[in-house]
Amino acid sequence: MTDTNAEQEIRQEFAEWFRDSAAKDLDAVMTKIAPDVVSYEHAAPQIYRGADAVREVCRQGFELARGEFRWDIPDLEVVVRDDIAVTWGLNQMRVQEPGKEAVESWSRGTRVFQKLDGRWQLIHQHVSFPFDPATGRITTER
Repeated sequence: MTDTNAEQEIRQEFAEWFRDSAAKDLDAVMTKIAPDVVSYEHAAPQIYRGADAVREVCRQGFELARGEFRWDIPDLEVVVRDDIAVTWGLNQMRVQEPGKEAVESWSRGTRVFQKLDGRWQLIHQHVSFPFDPATGRITTER
């Protein structure tokens, strides 16, 4: 059974994460990340170990997202057991550069949090784009 208070805490962490990402506040975003996080990312080398490596991925992403940036998980699912929380859903990213049409993409995301020193911290994430096996091309639509 999911702990509803802990689930609300996780959802609040995501709300703050989305807000901080929209502001491209890298320091605030990184407060959610455990020092020894393991992250499977969209781009090579595909596995990033440690908060410094994840910080660099986030920094590069914020740099590439010129203009307004928004990240959301409309269908976020959360399961909490004791000090572990698992979340999943489709990541919706939207970039609106000045004078250009907005670009929206979707990817998959699974994240695992652990309550460390009284705070939920991301200890693992797996983000990926689905691809069309016939063409090998990434599909970024929902």
